[in-house]
Amino acid sequence: MVNNRRESSQPELRRYSIYPDRRVHFNEALEWDEETESTWQSGNQLNGTSYPYSDFTANREPYQRKYSAALKVLKPLRPRSKDGKIPINKAGFFSYLLVTWMSKLIWKVFRHRNEQLNEEDIWTCPDEESANVNTERLARLWNDEVNKRGKEKASFLRVWLKFAKTRIIVTLVIIAINAVSTFLESGYLLNLIVQYLESEEENLWYGISLVVCVAACQIVRATSFCVIIIFGVQTGVRFRAGLLGLAYDKMLRLKSVRGKQLSEMITIFGADAYRVFLNNVTFAYLLALPIYVIIGAIYTYYLLGPWCFVAIGIFVFCYIIQARLTSVVAYLRVKTLKFTDKRVRKMTELINSMKLIKMYAWEKPFKSAIQDIRKHEKKYLFLSAILNSISTAIIPVTPTLASVATIASYKAAGNELSAATAFAVIGTLNFLRVIVSFIPFATRALGESKVSFERMKRHLIADEYQAPSINCSDPSLAVEITDATFIWDPPESTDQDKKKKQKKEIVLKPSSQRRDTIYLQNLSFQTKKGRLIGICGPVGCGKSAFLSSILGRISMASGHLAVNGSVAYAAQQAWIFNGTVRDNILFGKPYEQERYQNVLFVCGLQPDLLLLANGDETEIGDRGTNLSGGQKQRVSLARAVYSDGDIYLLDDVLSAVDVHVGRHLFHNCIKKFLNGKTIIFTTHQLQYLKHCDEIMVMENGEFVEQGKHDDLITLNGYYSSMMKQFHQSTDNPTRATIDDVKRVDDEDQGATPQQKKTENGVQNGTTGKNPEIGQLHKEKSYKGKLTKSEEMQVGDITWGTYFSYVNAMGGICVAIFVITCSILTSGSVVFSDWWLSIWINTFYTNSDSDFKNSSIVPNSSTQFNTTEIMATTSISLFSNETIPVVSESSSGLDFYLTVYVSSMGIIIVMMIAKGFIGATYYVRAACRLHDIVLTNVMKAPMRFFDANPPGRILNRFSKDLDEADVYLPQLQDTFFQIGNQVLLSLISAIVVLPWIAIAIVPVAIFFYFFKIVSSVSVRQFKRLENIARSPLLGHVNTSAQGLTTIVAFKQQANSIQSIRNFTDVSTVATFLIDIAMRWIGVRLDLAACCITIATALALILTKGSTDAAQAALALTLCIRVVSVMQFMIRILNDVEARFTSVERLHQYEKELESESQTFAETPAESWPNEGRVIFSNVQMRYRDDMEPVLNEIKFDIHPRQKVGIVGRTGAGKSSLAAALFRLNELSGGHIYIDGVDIAKISLELLRSKLSTIPQDPVLFAGTMRYNLDPFGQYSDDVMWSALEAVHMKEKVKQFENELDYMIEENGENFSVGERQLICLARAILRRNKILVLDEATASIDTATDAKIQQTIRESFADCTVLTIAHRLNTVLHCDVIIIMEAGKVMEMGSPQDLLSDPRSYFNTMLSAQTVKTPSP
Repeated sequence: MVNNRRESSQPELRRYSIYPDRRVHFNEALEWDEETESTWQSGNQLNGTSYPYSDFTANREPYQRKYSAALKVLKPLRPRSKDGKIPINKAGFFSYLLVTWMSKLIWKVFRHRNEQLNEEDIWTCPDEESANVNTERLARLWNDEVNKRGKEKASFLRVWLKFAKTRIIVTLVIIAINAVSTFLESGYLLNLIVQYLESEEENLWYGISLVVCVAACQIVRATSFCVIIIFGVQTGVRFRAGLLGLAYDKMLRLKSVRGKQLSEMITIFGADAYRVFLNNVTFAYLLALPIYVIIGAIYTYYLLGPWCFVAIGIFVFCYIIQARLTSVVAYLRVKTLKFTDKRVRKMTELINSMKLIKMYAWEKPFKSAIQDIRKHEKKYLFLSAILNSISTAIIPVTPTLASVATIASYKAAGNELSAATAFAVIGTLNFLRVIVSFIPFATRALGESKVSFERMKRHLIADEYQAPSINCSDPSLAVEITDATFIWDPPESTDQDKKKKQKKEIVLKPSSQRRDTIYLQNLSFQTKKGRLIGICGPVGCGKSAFLSSILGRISMASGHLAVNGSVAYAAQQAWIFNGTVRDNILFGKPYEQERYQNVLFVCGLQPDLLLLANGDETEIGDRGTNLSGGQKQRVSLARAVYSDGDIYLLDDVLSAVDVHVGRHLFHNCIKKFLNGKTIIFTTHQLQYLKHCDEIMVMENGEFVEQGKHDDLITLNGYYSSMMKQFHQSTDNPTRATIDDVKRVDDEDQGATPQQKKTENGVQNGTTGKNPEIGQLHKEKSYKGKLTKSEEMQVGDITWGTYFSYVNAMGGICVAIFVITCSILTSGSVVFSDWWLSIWINTFYTNSDSDFKNSSIVPNSSTQFNTTEIMATTSISLFSNETIPVVSESSSGLDFYLTVYVSSMGIIIVMMIAKGFIGATYYVRAACRLHDIVLTNVMKAPMRFFDANPPGRILNRFSKDLDEADVYLPQLQDTFFQIGNQVLLSLISAIVVLPWIAIAIVPVAIFFYFFKIVSSVSVRQFKRLENIARSPLLGHVNTSAQGLTTIVAFKQQANSIQSIRNFTDVSTVATFLIDIAMRWIGVRLDLAACCITIATALALILTKGSTDAAQAALALTLCIRVVSVMQFMIRILNDVEARFTSVERLHQYEKELESESQTFAETPAESWPNEGRVIFSNVQMRYRDDMEPVLNEIKFDIHPRQKVGIVGRTGAGKSSLAAALFRLNELSGGHIYIDGVDIAKISLELLRSKLSTIPQDPVLFAGTMRYNLDPFGQYSDDVMWSALEAVHMKEKVKQFENELDYMIEENGENFSVGERQLICLARAILRRNKILVLDEATASIDTATDAKIQQTIRESFADCTVLTIAHRLNTVLHCDVIIIMEAGKVMEMGSPQDLLSDPRSYFNTMLSAQTVKTPSP
């Protein structure tokens, strides 16, 4: 590890962790040895990253300067780059050819192979490959395409061709050089060498000059092939970066990203991104097709005349077969992706809703739903794998088949054919092998990319969000809506015409009232600047939809909408992203200490920050997993307040907070701090409406009343009835009068001394006393970090990973069986080639003189060199043996043809069998791994989901699984095919020519050493790429959920910069993987050149002492075996790199923590038959390194008691429910239900016997029936009764499909209140003895809440009900009330007892809400 010496010519990164003298703090900016024109900061930061645009891609620059940066690579030598970026664009010509600029990194990673490779350990992304530059360029090309051809006719495939046009032309030139040099060194020049060895001429210099020419051609071939691939990789990462940037930019311009759209975005950023990258790399093979055909056709015509077209016809026929197979595979791929998208979508929903799934013990139905989708996906994966295997197996057979057909036809026509010509034909047809070797892979990549391009096009032409107009008719107006009709877009519709048609029908037939498209009709609304508007109405009346329409998130079918000013928005379901509390509040705005501290105070966050481990630097999990509902809502509100907008849209922000905090928020934040701002405020907390400048009452999507509080009360209309209901719900015996209502909340702005005492943390928490909340914890150790950084494995892939894959296949016996099938298939190919050589040798026996003048024309040493080794080696089998020769009669010809055709039939049968067997077990392995990992994830405790962002888990189920599904079967099939044939070739060669073993041994040692060196780098880069993909997917998922908030706060630029930073990190890792493979590839190629040259030179110098035939054999073996070995090593490295994805799946298989699956007791089947709940000294922590959230909780709840649990936000109320459902195991104490310790029974049994309605209502994508009853246990009548009990029956009856009506993810086509009612219907169906309501009616209006409470009293009369609530009238009729504070029980007793004590906590809380008390 000691390496203090620095070479000045090498790019030195100060954060390159494998240099011990260059470690810096994680938060420090990167520093480079030399100052450059721009400073580059850490890629993890949201802002501040500089991406200078170079004139490499700038169309605005003059044409002669457009390629100036790229052309500088032609300089032989250039000084090493020291700016910390990948130096490929600043490398000299020789460094570029031989990839020497990569050498030091390769060796450093190898020396430190047992250390983790991190993002800061490698170069950053060059400007030319950056997402900024390429997104801008691709967007410009796409816009040009759309402007020229229109949206429907625009083609993303054409955009790609335009993007890569110049590089494609350059690649064509390099391919031509590569093809010519390959043909010369493997055909023409080697032919001359053999002729020289057979001649009597003793011109030594002529022989040496031939060797020099061969050396030159081999060097040109090796380096040009390296450049072709590197050029393709560069094009690929550039296009990939542009594609991802363009996709994300478009996502931020959509109205919403729901369900299928989100799953398609995950697919674009996962599998599709890699496919379009791979297509850029393999497209060069398609370009090589005409060049190779022209060269091969000309030379074969020279040898055979018009008969060459027989061979060309065979190649074309095989190519057509493969093209058809490829097109079928592409079709299957489309089918597969439909189910892949569906599975990823379901998996996303599962991860986001895991808490509810566990509380309902619904793991099995969800697991079954995902496995059902996987079964359909498996069917198409299996068919694709079979066809891919057959397509690959055609490759080694084609040259031999073409040779036999051509030679047989030529001889049958009566032509004389010398052995020299026969071998020349075979060699040339082997040269044409590239048509059937590379082309299928390239065609498949192109076909799959077309599927990705179509998906991308659908995404890019989707309807965009249109910002409202800013032109109000009166400048004093803040919001103006005139005769507007708003409609929701039909769910999951991708057919644009159908969508428009549906909209038109809705506008024309408003009387249909279908909820498929919730809409607001004929709305007119305007408010002047600086006014506070309160909006109320029953659940589902359209309050949230109204705010969404102001934001422009609902399509406006007719009318006028204008918003004059910047908008700040606090959603009803708070959107919280993974970051610190401060990050969530600032949200891209600069930090202003005074304003920030004031915002913390008015939003009531200061007491909460004192309890958090690191104050406002405490990390919040994705979706606010470690915050209570009230805390999330206040952080969301604080974000809006800090943004200092002109117009505030506050959607029921007081629903999740207790009365003290609600009162503080309304008066200190909304009324005082935001005084002078325009505020549109929806609420069910009716006590605050009298303080509004104007009140709007909504019903059925329309405003039915508006005015001031007193005026609306006097009207004695809908608002008045709502206010009466509000008080009737808290005063059962007496009926409220108009006078009662008028004096509601008269004391609202005052507070009792006792209240001031209990609210001291909020009321007196002024900024003067708490100037630096954010700094209170600077002295504390950083504990309780929630999200763990993703661990990267180091060292070799463990045997456990391979065994895991083998076991998933079916065990070692199955793996041996698959390999044996591959060996037998390869053996049948060897036999057919050996028999062909015997047949050709008859020409030798008939014309010995011809053979002496003949030459063996070998093939190029490019990839997939298998068949030519077989042909050449099989020739050696008869070199020293006596072969029974049949005379050249028609019967002899028939004999050889019959045996050969029979062998070809066997090969075809073996190919199909091998393809079927391989596909069966490879796909079985992938599917079993998926099922095992899915099962383990479902069993993982909730803290696993809190500590791991959804993107990290989704990464396993999208891209990692895609590697196991698609790429590993292909690569393993290719590896076994090549490995078996190389092995058989070497055995055959050593049997005939034992001295060849002397050359093979050192070559094998050399290759093995370089394999070890290169595999370390490839493996580590692949691991880094796997990890770099997680934040990319996570950011997409988070952005989709918070799209409305991001756009409302105009934070698109920061979000875009974040995704581009993540993309650049991923680009670097992806780029280095392939460059590392080329680094080893070019070195092995050049090593093969050295061995070939040394062999040729030895033969020239010892001319006359070696038989010419054996000399030709030695040369061809050197070229072919060594070249195939180096390709085999590259394939082996690739297989090992892909196994890092299996390694990550194996990590979830073996290392994932599981909830307790064992149990010591099994209670009676009727348990719990009473419903008694005892908490005995309960203590609970969410993680071992965190403070307890419940402390010494003790209480006894008797059977059938109705218990209300109240307390300020963050007091630990929801944690009680978590303890009861064992979402977290207790760190102390016991919980008993009907005398049974719940820690000793199975989790599934416990949770299935409890019912809950969680704080955040969760609905799943599927039918209403599926949401109510995923197990299919209840009849329709029972479900209708449950819906009737929660007052949702009439609304569901409106749906065309009724119980089969499709609900979107998270119930987006229902209001939050309606979602809570549907969740309540679920609980009624379960009919369990214990029911936990966690703020179950917080988003429901008072009238509906009163009905629901009556329903709960009637439906759950024989049940124990625990109600967690902030709305105190919800719990006033409970038998027992528990008051909690800071994780402890402060008071417990009946409402009457608690209210009789004027100094009780409950009395104080009730005074704050100013409601009437029930009579005893």
